Amino acid sequence: MKTDSPALFVMTTILLTLTIAQPARLSAESTAQWTVQVSKVDPGAVGLSPSFQVAIYENLLQELSKTKRFKWVLRDGDQKAANATDLLLLKTAVERYTAGSETQRAVTTVTGATKLTVHTQLSTPDGKIILERTVHGNVRFMGSNLRATYNLARNIAKTIKKSSLPEPTSSVVTKAMNSTSSDGVVVVESP
Repeated sequence: MKTDSPALFVMTTILLTLTIAQPARLSAESTAQWTVQVSKVDPGAVGLSPSFQVAIYENLLQELSKTKRFKWVLRDGDQKAANATDLLLLKTAVERYTAGSETQRAVTTVTGATKLTVHTQLSTPDGKIILERTVHGNVRFMGSNLRATYNLARNIAKTIKKSSLPEPTSSVVTKAMNSTSSDGVVVVESP
């Protein structure tokens, strides 16, 4: 860059440095996120083996973390939940389970599928239901029976990611604090 004045060069350099060094500010709306605590999987009356319960639970924790939809994804009983301001509880209850056979799936593509159907419920700690769905997971072709638990967890995470959750209460308060009128009166919008 060639300039006639050294002062103009210094000013231009400072302005470019300030422009590049300043990170973009995010609005309160884009940074506000819920924290979710995942409850243990309720096996219901279908006779689900403990290994399937644990596999669903662990896969669900991983898949929910991948969505980037939540500030924290907490385990059942995590102490951080006591201090979380915007907490949602995820409960999962198994409604149907069809045990499959890896051998049958390997021989024929018609039989041997492992199928899981669960009822998921996302709610606030005071019991207000935010989202309620029935979700399926299965493995029909190649793969172990536990692959159905991964597919189920992925489908639950997709369902939550695609749904429109209400704004966390902390972002509503932040918006209210940021939207004051010229005479100092706080303007509060109902969610």
